[in-house]
Amino acid sequence: MTTPRDPDDGIRDIVDADVLKAFTNPLRSRLYELLALDGPATVGMLAERAGAAVGSVSHHLGILARAGLIVEAPELARDAREHWWQRAQRGIRWSADGFADPSGREIADSLEAQMLDQQHAQARAWLAERDERPDWADVAFAHQSRLWLTPEELTELGEAMAEVLRSFADRDREGREAVLVWARAFPNRP
Repeated sequence: MTTPRDPDDGIRDIVDADVLKAFTNPLRSRLYELLALDGPATVGMLAERAGAAVGSVSHHLGILARAGLIVEAPELARDAREHWWQRAQRGIRWSADGFADPSGREIADSLEAQMLDQQHAQARAWLAERDERPDWADVAFAHQSRLWLTPEELTELGEAMAEVLRSFADRDREGREAVLVWARAFPNRP
């Protein structure tokens, strides 16, 4: 079952496997994530934050730009030599079921596995540092529930969770820290 999408929510539905393929490189995923976290940036700024060579970052930004995932922000440049980049959309989404071509499905599945590995690494990094962040350690949480649902009810749950997250998404960044929230829901027999 496909969830109805709001065409004006600023989120791009990716249905082209070649566009999705741009994210299969971990550095490109990281660059897109940095633009989401910190906003527009120059190649040099992104290279420093990602710990990568300027030439490599420039190359990968070109691939993201050709895929329509990022765009230049010329209004931020101080002169013609300075190039700023920003995300082209507020965010992206895709579904492996959205690709009729088996190779597109394979790319989507591979990217989802890569993202799951990154999420697990980020959770492990948090566990390693949480004692140094007592203000956050008291409020960070993990939640797991075993629910008995139909596919329609799982769709309803996903939409309700997305609505709650959207209600927090556009808050001013001042005085706030980036927080990773992820949830997975799937049929599972213990």
